[in-house]
Amino acid sequence: MNATLTSLLGAALARGLIDPSAMQVWAVDRLLQPPAAPATTKVQPWVEQQALGVYQPPRLPYPLATHMPALIWGETEAFDLPALATVLAERYPLHHPLTLLELPGEATHALSLADLAATGPPASSALALIVPPLALVDDRRAIDRLRWVVTRLLGPDGCPWDVRQTHQTLRSALLEEVYEALEALDAGDMALLSEELGDVLLQVVVHSEMARQAGHFTLEDVAQHIADKLIFRHPHVFGATDVADAGQVLRNWEDLKAKELAAKGKPRASALDGVPAALPALAAAQALARKAIRAGFTWATIDQVWAKVEEELAEVRSAGDGPAQMAELGDLLFAIATLAHWLHIDAETALREANARYKQRFQLVEQMAAESGRALRDCTLVEMMAWWAAAKAISNGR
Repeated sequence: MNATLTSLLGAALARGLIDPSAMQVWAVDRLLQPPAAPATTKVQPWVEQQALGVYQPPRLPYPLATHMPALIWGETEAFDLPALATVLAERYPLHHPLTLLELPGEATHALSLADLAATGPPASSALALIVPPLALVDDRRAIDRLRWVVTRLLGPDGCPWDVRQTHQTLRSALLEEVYEALEALDAGDMALLSEELGDVLLQVVVHSEMARQAGHFTLEDVAQHIADKLIFRHPHVFGATDVADAGQVLRNWEDLKAKELAAKGKPRASALDGVPAALPALAAAQALARKAIRAGFTWATIDQVWAKVEEELAEVRSAGDGPAQMAELGDLLFAIATLAHWLHIDAETALREANARYKQRFQLVEQMAAESGRALRDCTLVEMMAWWAAAKAISNGR
């Protein structure tokens, strides 16, 4: 064993700072070693592809086992205390107590993680930082803490409302949380998105805990299935397959997906199989159109797609009233969803954003009518259209 480490362990034991039967020991230079990043890349990481900053590789897995005490040791010149504080703050709260042990002299200093970054370099030759274990209830940044909360709610002496729920009764909650996350995405509110994704994650953990108690599957099974699936469907990242472009990635994805289903004894009879029935109608239309196009059932040029939209619009106009007109309107909407695919636009997102714009502009028109001292229904069409144009200019920032 390294002589410096032996001396530090001896001093820590003599002062009752550690229990050698249950602890982890880390050399500080190893703990501070940054995650490795590839020397060269064929594909830019997401943050650089989006021109949002410089890629920083994550520390996976997090090196310290937070439920066990840790002793971090090394020569004083290797202790970059601000960098060490940054590593610890990934999981430990800023109020977490620490003990700094110096050699020679065996002086000890009690401090918190928040104090560590501001601590000046000691004059000693060697240091040990003792990090007490973090109770699960205080490990606020850990997924296991969320699991603990959910198992407590659904376990003995848990919440009387939660234990009465089923997978089916929570169906609407899952759908609602996903739509609230989409709303945060549309607003570009990253703080709200973080909160809403937490609500979506809660649904995943709750359904997994219900399934675990019933003996069906566990959260680990959920994580294993999706990780295995992603590795299998990305052989160009995790294997030796070469791809020319994103289009080939999508084609390979569909082929690999078909192989997975065949291996499970669930081959799809149609290229259009696999679109969830619960999707909103417009999103389902675009998904069906996308699958048909990938299967080769498509127009040769976008001009033909425009012509189809115009043809369906003419048929709506000539259909008259009743079921025939509704059918033709549906065909028109489907043609527009197909056009969205050709234009590389997500139709569902485009309509959500249009809904938001319409709501904002309509409310501005209501405000303008109120300022004129009248209800909207009492105003003329000419007035309302003028107000609408003004509201449109305001919402467009003109």
